[in-house]
Amino acid sequence: MKKTLIILLVLVLVAGQAALFAAGKAETKSDKTQIAVVLKTLSSEYWQRVVKGADQAAAEYGVELIKLGPPTEDAVEQQINMVEDALSRKPAGLVFSPSQPPTAVNVLNEAKRLGIPVILVDTPMPEDFDNFVTFIGTENYDAGVAAAEKVAASLGRTGNVVLIEGAPGNPTTTQRADGAGDVFKAKGFNIVSRQPGYSDRERAYTVMQNILQGNKDIDIVFCSNDEMALGALRAVQQAGVNALVLGTDGNAEALESILAGGLYGTAAQKPEMMGYLGVVNAIKASQGETIDKRIDSGVDIITIDDAQAALDNLK
Repeated sequence: MKKTLIILLVLVLVAGQAALFAAGKAETKSDKTQIAVVLKTLSSEYWQRVVKGADQAAAEYGVELIKLGPPTEDAVEQQINMVEDALSRKPAGLVFSPSQPPTAVNVLNEAKRLGIPVILVDTPMPEDFDNFVTFIGTENYDAGVAAAEKVAASLGRTGNVVLIEGAPGNPTTTQRADGAGDVFKAKGFNIVSRQPGYSDRERAYTVMQNILQGNKDIDIVFCSNDEMALGALRAVQQAGVNALVLGTDGNAEALESILAGGLYGTAAQKPEMMGYLGVVNAIKASQGETIDKRIDSGVDIITIDDAQAALDNLK
């Protein structure tokens, strides 16, 4: 009987210690601030650079990130579901880049109702929508303008231009193509074709192949991201066409292509800065600090003259 009581006592003590340990772990987890980061995808270099900046801020400020993103940028419904999942975890803030902003209105209204501050990065919401704290990103129209000005001056004459933008409804890539297109038109260039490449290298390659089948007299190809530019470049090179091809983002592979004599240039965004400032401002907003409604993360037009320095800095 005494032996049985001793065994029961030991079991009670062990169970109590296990409960205390589990409670301690739960308390530690709940005490750590969580910031949700939902991007257009996590699979491409550009968005991985955004995550890199977010990770740096999380490490500096001691917060935990919930990082989500669909496999491709055109998986719009899947991204919205991910935002809903993130909100259900009640994070202190949401860093978000909407693939198609109009589809995100309801989930961002829900974030507002829950008191979760929203920091937009890379892509803004429609102008009449105000339920977010701030937008951090490149002035995309201006980036397209600057890139077109640079390549037009390098060509030194008018000519034929192809514009390849991202997925229809994606304002980021559309605005870049708008800015570039307006410059080319004002300078007397002929816009041969403007088509979506869905921010994908292989799709842009196919688009450019089809364009070249009908017209090989192309002087400039402007693409709204580097992935599409690298795809278009492959099609141009295979067709033996001597066109200046440039993209947007400033990714490592694009910089290496510039150094190798492939791409003409890239409008280099600063995605690490977007991710970093996104998390920092989500933390500040959750603590009640006032944040500017719009924060420009900057852009540089990179060509052969400064590609090596940009690549060294990136690495």
